[in-house]
Amino acid sequence: MMFKQAIHRLGTHGVIGALLTGAVITAQAQTGPLSVEDRGGSRSGARTVTAEPAGGDDGVIMLMQQMQQYEEQLQDLQGQIERLRHEVDRLKAAERERYLDLDTRINALVENTAPAPADEDATGEDGQGEGPADPQADRQAYNDAQRKLLERDFEGAVSALEAYLEEYPNGSYRPQAHFWLGESYSNLKSPRLTQAREQFSKVVDDYPDHDRAPTSLYKLASLQARGGSTVQARDTLKRLLKQYPDSSEAELAKAMLKQLGN
Repeated sequence: MMFKQAIHRLGTHGVIGALLTGAVITAQAQTGPLSVEDRGGSRSGARTVTAEPAGGDDGVIMLMQQMQQYEEQLQDLQGQIERLRHEVDRLKAAERERYLDLDTRINALVENTAPAPADEDATGEDGQGEGPADPQADRQAYNDAQRKLLERDFEGAVSALEAYLEEYPNGSYRPQAHFWLGESYSNLKSPRLTQAREQFSKVVDDYPDHDRAPTSLYKLASLQARGGSTVQARDTLKRLLKQYPDSSEAELAKAMLKQLGN
């Protein structure tokens, strides 16, 4: 009863004013500032109160912040990918170095412990049975060149092996010298891949029965694939499988053929 009497005392205009004031305060609290548009030209014209939603600008800002976060995350992922790629390349190079070092040392041990070929069994490149004029000097020259390989001095190995092949045309270690010269060319800081391929081809063509021949074919195919000559690489691998089907390189050749899309 007292509430009804209070409303009655305020009067009609007082109630409307109070309600409008409350609505404005509530709208400001929920949506932000209000704009009042006078649609009529007279004092008695109606006034329309329009609320500008504050959530619009906030949504754009939040979207921009999310986009910036995504860009930062993407940049971070790209950085991680680059670091992983660099690490993989480093590990591949290290593995290749270890393989070459082990292969070099094992073959050096085998060749150094094997007896030097007798003069009557030594055969020169022309196949006439001519051996080196000085077997001791021949062996020493080859060992000196091989020592460069063991020291990872590929520049020095190239010079020493080239000198050996030049000075000992009938040397007992020419097949090995051609093979290791190919390896040395391909492992230089600035690889000489054309010369490396020539040396491996020399082993295969001139010494097909040597135990380095199947390895040389595989090395040749690897260099051809590395240089983009995929067709030649496949032909070389097929030749390896045909000529040396029982060699350990034959399995490697099959795997590479699959990679090259045989």
